[in-house]
Amino acid sequence: MRRLILAISVLLLIVGFGVFEQIYIVKLYDRTRSRAEEVKAAISADVTSALSAAEELKEGWLRDRSFLEAVTPHNETKEMVLRIAELIGYIEAKDDKSATATVEIILEMCANTPHILAFHWEHIF
Repeated sequence: MRRLILAISVLLLIVGFGVFEQIYIVKLYDRTRSRAEEVKAAISADVTSALSAAEELKEGWLRDRSFLEAVTPHNETKEMVLRIAELIGYIEAKDDKSATATVEIILEMCANTPHILAFHWEHIF
């Protein structure tokens, strides 16, 4: 009986952690998407004023990604860091067209990556 209770407890713990992971991933990318939308709006208003919003995007991503790196492949997190750095470089160079294109890539990554990292039966079999 104790083994059964232990097995059920471990199973519930694993399922609970998996649910928490999925919720965290969705919320992280939603926060990142909203920050990227702010950067996009700032770029369209004045590219030089977008630097502070882009820095906030970078700081937010770097702060939140540590858990993500522990539970997901690093390719997605590394790509986001590189794109944000590229965005900041374009903003500092006052290249609004390239900055807009890069922020669109970040927005697309925010839309697609949670689906890639989400639980799907076809990922298992």
